[in-house]
Amino acid sequence: MKSDELASRELANGEMTSRAQARRRGAAALALLAVAAALAPPATARADTRRTVAVLEHRTGSSELPGLATRIATELGRLTDLGVASPDQARAMFGEQLDAEVVHCAGDGECLADLGYRLHVDEVVLVGVSEFGVPVVTLQRIDVATRKVDARVAESFQLGQSPSDAALEGYLTRLLPPAAFLRFGVIDVVANLPGATVRLGGHARGQTPLAPLRVRAPETYDLRVERAGYVPFSATVEVPPEGTLKVTARLVKARRAAWYQKRWVVGAAIASLAVAVGSVVYVATRGDDGLTLGGEIK
Repeated sequence: MKSDELASRELANGEMTSRAQARRRGAAALALLAVAAALAPPATARADTRRTVAVLEHRTGSSELPGLATRIATELGRLTDLGVASPDQARAMFGEQLDAEVVHCAGDGECLADLGYRLHVDEVVLVGVSEFGVPVVTLQRIDVATRKVDARVAESFQLGQSPSDAALEGYLTRLLPPAAFLRFGVIDVVANLPGATVRLGGHARGQTPLAPLRVRAPETYDLRVERAGYVPFSATVEVPPEGTLKVTARLVKARRAAWYQKRWVVGAAIASLAVAVGSVVYVATRGDDGLTLGGEIK
């Protein structure tokens, strides 16, 4: 009897362990999907080759500047057009052993490039924190394809001192090339007519139907959609970085000028009034226009 109870307990424990493992695997899979979605470019700009970067952290005997690597990842995402994976997102993608792998690399560019390859990113930014009397921060940017360190930045801080966001921005402008700070958004112009010319900032960008336009952002643009015989559509639009702005342009048929609006008709009417003598009551109508002109000439 006891052996049967023991077997039942072991079976129940095994089932609970299996369920717990399944939950952990499910959570890891969801985390991977979330990170992949964060790194992916917008659906309307999938043809664009947006570079991706993983921010990793390596500490050598220092607990100063906690959360620095996460702050740097946040600033990279705010300032650049890069797809950025924070240290936590990189761990979710790679696994819990990532920190040990980073320690094993000890700042070696080729080793870190291998980690970047396994993370499926184009670049790795390593945030190294150490102490030599005062905290020292070293930033390295490693190109995964060439397996080389492209840039390094080192700064020291007083104990208890933390760099401001402006200071981090300054470090990143020294670490990355200027092109990395060009940010983009998408304008998706949809018109109710084909063959209409789309102008952005005065420059023709094509005719409708038109693929979404990738433009510098944040920026304000003068948009004009025009086609012969229709009233042009004009608007001033603000494009957010990493966002898509959809504009629906409805063109309406331009009305032809009625006979009484034509310049020669108006001119003739004014001339007749100027030379009229005596007192005459006049009424003039014109076909379907339904306009009645009336008055008394003195």
